[in-house]
Amino acid sequence: MSTSSALKGFTAATASALLVMGGAGIANAQNVVTVVPGDNGDGRTVVVNNPGMDVDVVSVDRVAGTADVTMTNNLGFTVYCEAPNADTASGARPGGTISTAPVAEMSAEYYARFQNVKAEELSIQNGSVTMNFWPLGQLLPQGSLGDLASESVQLRSQITKANTKAKIDGLYGTTGAFQLTNGATVSRTITLGQPATNPRGEDKVGYFTMCAQGTNSAAAQGTGQLYAWSAFEEGWPPANVGGGDTGSLGSGSLGSSGPADDNGAGGDDGSDGDTGGDDTGDGDGDNGGEVGEG
Repeated sequence: MSTSSALKGFTAATASALLVMGGAGIANAQNVVTVVPGDNGDGRTVVVNNPGMDVDVVSVDRVAGTADVTMTNNLGFTVYCEAPNADTASGARPGGTISTAPVAEMSAEYYARFQNVKAEELSIQNGSVTMNFWPLGQLLPQGSLGDLASESVQLRSQITKANTKAKIDGLYGTTGAFQLTNGATVSRTITLGQPATNPRGEDKVGYFTMCAQGTNSAAAQGTGQLYAWSAFEEGWPPANVGGGDTGSLGSGSLGSSGPADDNGAGGDDGSDGDTGGDDTGDGDGDNGGEVGEG
């Protein structure tokens, strides 16, 4: 089967699914009935940028392709830093991610506004079809998706697009999971991926990490309280940020129409932004992780 034929078939299935959605509605495949309508019980609230953790992007060497970060724990308890609910085997889940500054900034914004949940699944009620919503939605024109998708999905799309650009520009990398006890400091040198073309991109980078209160992976993947932190390379935000693009979700989001770009997203969304999934935390990436995927 050719790629074009496959895409046509997938687009037809997408359109059919969305028509059914309009009449039957959608539900999470793991939906659990609770007193509150729409509450499926799988969300975890993330505490964002708690001042008890000092996080710093110490330096970035674009020639060597490395970024140095430090974290000092003054929370009063041990945390284990690892992407929660990642679709990767234990040991491959990232403990932190370097990407461009808008990606780290929007990731923190996302968790300040929305819970960490597993990737959306679209379930057509009164039927037997269940499909992953995220790749399905990525193939839709932006105008159509903007009418149907929640703000959380739109913001995640911006993060994913910006993170893809960071990878292409050689400004993305991850570090493995790690434990950080109270009063301790950890230093990590994160290797950046190769850029598609030289020289490496000059955009400012940021660091994003998600940790759980606890001593091991069970806390991050289970019910431990989640925390997230972001830090930025010196020089971010730029001096003219008041009149410029901050990377946050705005009128230029997926609700605007436009031709699809090479990354599968729609037209200009007014930001750098594109995680995935699953994802910072989503987190996905060439180096074995994603950006704090949820």
